[in-house]
Amino acid sequence: MAEDNCYLSQGNSMKVRGAKRFREQKWLLDSVISTIGLDWDLLRMSTVTAPIGFEGMGDWAIVAGKAKRFDDISPSFESVAAGREARAREAEKAGNEVTARESYLVASIYYGVAQWPIDEVNERNLMLNAKKLDCYGRYAKRAHHRIERVEMPMGKHVVPAWLHLPVGGEPPYPVVIMLPGMDTFKEKLVWGYGDKMLERGFAALAIDGPGQAEPLMHGLKVTADNFADAGQACISFIDGRKDLDHDRIGVFGRSFGSYAATVLANAIADRLRGAVVGLPCFEPGFNKIFEEASPTYKNRFMFMAGYEEDEPGFDNFIQGFDLRTRVSNLKCPFMVLGGELDELAPIKHVFEVCRQVPGPVEIVVFQNERHAPGRLPSSQLGPHWYAMMADWLSARVRDGRPLDSSRYLYVTATGEVEQRPFDRR
Repeated sequence: MAEDNCYLSQGNSMKVRGAKRFREQKWLLDSVISTIGLDWDLLRMSTVTAPIGFEGMGDWAIVAGKAKRFDDISPSFESVAAGREARAREAEKAGNEVTARESYLVASIYYGVAQWPIDEVNERNLMLNAKKLDCYGRYAKRAHHRIERVEMPMGKHVVPAWLHLPVGGEPPYPVVIMLPGMDTFKEKLVWGYGDKMLERGFAALAIDGPGQAEPLMHGLKVTADNFADAGQACISFIDGRKDLDHDRIGVFGRSFGSYAATVLANAIADRLRGAVVGLPCFEPGFNKIFEEASPTYKNRFMFMAGYEEDEPGFDNFIQGFDLRTRVSNLKCPFMVLGGELDELAPIKHVFEVCRQVPGPVEIVVFQNERHAPGRLPSSQLGPHWYAMMADWLSARVRDGRPLDSSRYLYVTATGEVEQRPFDRR
């Protein structure tokens, strides 16, 4: 958010837009970014470069060298994305289709990342969104697996998605509905090569739900409950496809997507064989992430919810986000995986929510890890968190192996996985 856009003219008065902490602490945020870099609050590089692999690493290094303040992030990513798009078109003209494929994917993802710091639907944001979709569409035509653009009706809106079909295997394919987090988007969910879900034989329906990325550009805001409607839209779409297995359906979400995926799964639990969420945001009211963590989170979510000009109204609105009252139908197997010292959402709230889940639950906690596992010995020496989630979905959804009882697994600093008591009372 540019500093000169913090105030909107309202007749003869000026109305403040955005989170108060973001405005007041922006100087500090700039200082942190200039000192620590783009991974100041999360392992952003890994989540951005994982879908595009080695091809995107050099581009990230260029952006990291340019972006020394928050306001540098968007133009720096846009510049790199435009360069990649130009290289993709050159490769296309030369007949180098694989090179074109890879560069279009890199360009799409970096155009999407360039959107993230912008907290209004303006001409530039819409342009970046269009560039992201165009480049991804060009990548999809050349991808080594089949990808289809999908738009699923949800009331007067649509839930946009990309349907990825696995290489090999025979239809109908088991399918996993995949949801991104607060700061990300559907184009980043499925990797260009070696994807965790596709490699296990799943079709992946990667969506942007209410308030996320593409739907936000068209006025679909997030509420505490409307991911339930998105879930029904996904089921209607799956039921209309002969190449998707209507009986083997799972759900995956991470970070804010853990909240969204839980609400979505609760609405369609009778159709699911399993739901798995990671990096959980289960704290009722989201106080820690919005009042103690990087001020970018609250600023972004106010935009997602349509309260960018009304922080008091948002503070009241967000109190309705409480998963303890939204899991009563969740009778399918349910897995939650996170870090013991999550700085965005205390792990104790996972146990509080899971005690309200009627079906079997598996909780996995990595010792001393934070919101995004990957920095400390428990996640380095123990099982990889993403592979663990994918294997769990494979067992439940693809193979039909039941989760007979609830359990709590604790991954220690030595990498050992201990089973610990979990009191469901």
